[in-house]
Amino acid sequence: MLNKFRLLGMAIMCIILVLAIASSTAIASELQVPGDRNGDHIVSEDELAAAKEDRKSGKISSDEFMQIELIHDKYPIEVTDSTGSEITVYKPLERIVVFNNQVSEVMQILNATDRIIGIAVSLKKDPLIAQEVKSLPDVGEVTEPDLEEVIKLDPDAVFDYSNTIFTKDETFKKLKASNPDLVIFRVDLFRPESYVEEVEKLARILEKDEESRGYIGFYQGVLNQIHQETDSVPDEKRPRVYFEHSGEFGTAANGSGYHSDVVMAGGNNVFANLSAEYPTIDQETTLQANPEVIIKLFGHGSSTSSGGYISDDTSEMEKSRKTVIDRPGGKDIDAVKNGRVYVLYGPLIDGARHIIGVSYLAKIFYPDLLADFDPEEIHQKYLDFVGFEYDLSEHKAFVIPEL
Repeated sequence: MLNKFRLLGMAIMCIILVLAIASSTAIASELQVPGDRNGDHIVSEDELAAAKEDRKSGKISSDEFMQIELIHDKYPIEVTDSTGSEITVYKPLERIVVFNNQVSEVMQILNATDRIIGIAVSLKKDPLIAQEVKSLPDVGEVTEPDLEEVIKLDPDAVFDYSNTIFTKDETFKKLKASNPDLVIFRVDLFRPESYVEEVEKLARILEKDEESRGYIGFYQGVLNQIHQETDSVPDEKRPRVYFEHSGEFGTAANGSGYHSDVVMAGGNNVFANLSAEYPTIDQETTLQANPEVIIKLFGHGSSTSSGGYISDDTSEMEKSRKTVIDRPGGKDIDAVKNGRVYVLYGPLIDGARHIIGVSYLAKIFYPDLLADFDPEEIHQKYLDFVGFEYDLSEHKAFVIPEL
């Protein structure tokens, strides 16, 4: 009797093992790269030749063969993302979930938004993001992703920032468990010093190199215009700039994106050497620094109901400027005495579109040297790249006083 139970138990175990193998084989088959016959995710010369025979015999269609041939010719693609992780893409990415607002915007520039199948909720608040993208399913926020929704959408890639919840092992494991071949690509696109390289990497894994060259040519052309006129200005003659973001007395030092923006525009950041990247100072410190130019940001995302792309009403921007000017002792600061306190619409200098903000800053810093340089023209060209229909000749709520 005991032997019978042992035999029965062994039989059950064999059945379970067979089912498990069959299940894993089915999953591997589903994840297999088209044309890959040996499971190494690469279409070799022999595998391409076999696919040609399959097309001739009618086993696969001409479209299926063309996809296999594309994968043979162009894949795998290898890049290093902004976390330093080596990413290998074995086939075209066609179903992408995007958490990074900057990525979505650059994908519009690259004409690749047809690949997006789900987006972070915050993307729906940005006026520059295309309506067809905003209508896609929500996948939560960067800080609180809806993993169940992401998995349900069955993406072949997830695009995110470099330093978010997706760097946490538990979240990473859950996503990978749902699809071992899932590409998790983490890139910032808001740091000026790495921006061009990151655009190139994104374009590469999306097969949009030609589109990226046109845009990067525009971006670098703008910087060249600025630098041709300002690079010869000695350091001691560059305008001393106090850059204040939306927070009261919140500024930027070395290592921050805003500091890089000021430097790219030809300014000297008076608080560059403070220890924190985004320190908070006070009016006494500002008086001691005595900046020649003060830049105050106004409005980020959905935090304001006026200015910028939201409305042509600049009254709140005027109030913000007056608040800075009227601070105790303000009349003794060179920037105030000479009327060089400016309020800039914050979204122009944040993230992927920072080239717009840098253009306005350069014009503010060097109104005479850059007399023929038109930041509004740069702004309009960028909007054209993004595909946002907006006539800047009719809207002027981006910088005050008006340049």
